[in-house]
Amino acid sequence: MTNARHSLVRCGLRCALVVALASPPAQAAAAKREDSARGGVVLDLEGDAGRKPGTPLESASHTPTAPVLEVALDTGSGGTVGADAARPPLARLTLGGTTTWRSYCARPGVKSCGEYDRLPANERLGDTVSYSSSVPYLGIAAELELQPLAQRESWVRGLGLALGYRRGFSSTDVTLVSDAGQSTTREVAATDSVLTAQAMYRYFFGMGAARERFGYAGLRAGLLTRAFDVDASAESFLTGTHRVFPAVGLEVSVPLVDWARLEGAGQFFVSPRPGKGLGGGSSALDAELRDYGTAVSSFGWEAELGVAGDLWGPFGYSLRFRLTRFQDTFTGAGTRLGWDAGGVAAETYSSLHWGITASY
Repeated sequence: MTNARHSLVRCGLRCALVVALASPPAQAAAAKREDSARGGVVLDLEGDAGRKPGTPLESASHTPTAPVLEVALDTGSGGTVGADAARPPLARLTLGGTTTWRSYCARPGVKSCGEYDRLPANERLGDTVSYSSSVPYLGIAAELELQPLAQRESWVRGLGLALGYRRGFSSTDVTLVSDAGQSTTREVAATDSVLTAQAMYRYFFGMGAARERFGYAGLRAGLLTRAFDVDASAESFLTGTHRVFPAVGLEVSVPLVDWARLEGAGQFFVSPRPGKGLGGGSSALDAELRDYGTAVSSFGWEAELGVAGDLWGPFGYSLRFRLTRFQDTFTGAGTRLGWDAGGVAAETYSSLHWGITASY
């Protein structure tokens, strides 16, 4: 009886072993059929290893599948695909307006207007001019930035050209003080005009997780003109100022969010002496120097800060505050009373510029 039980146990163990050895091939075959139905490629290493050379493949599952080529198209991202940095525009036009306040002072025999005003009353001799805008100059402004190589990959992408024009109009109160201490205030109509032509180079950098926004740091250099014209019929002793001068400066733009960039710039003016205009010399231009001395040395600078951004498609906005300063030091004898040893004149413009932008 005991031998019979042992025989049954040995028979059961043999059957279980046979089933266990037969199961993996069956499961592998089922997995191959399932992968073949999904279009995958399955290698039957066990079957292929036992096949004689020259024997054809027995199943379509052994046929290798060609790799799939995926092509990403540029859908108008400015020359980029995927997560590459956004490309700057080839051209940007800004149209808008300006609000400008101007102040001017001229004092004889000193190096600054503040120095003269601190003198005792009996030492303040000669004609002086104090000028301030009673109302701001309201005008128009236009600026065009061209960067035809901006979407190239080489270093030349940063080269460009900036052209600008601004013109403001206002009536202004002018106060003239004689050496006898008598003051006269008159209302004078005047215009303020600015022309800009500068070459620029910008280094662009991408920002954001996918570099979807770009900023830049750049250099500008070129020619500027500034003309302040006073209505001659007002019979005012205040003369205008006309300047043509080179300028060099730095600029930077840092994206904050998708619709706003923080922008700043600064320029240094190279010898912006008064009495120079685009139309050449004239008696009015000569008077800007002759009234105060025989020679003049000048320096000036400009700083601005603002925000800009894209709102819808190619259209955006720009808002900036700009401060411009000139100082002229005269030597020699001028034609005005008390200007026997020259003196100083200072001119300051504070302006707000706003506009809409269109980029391509």
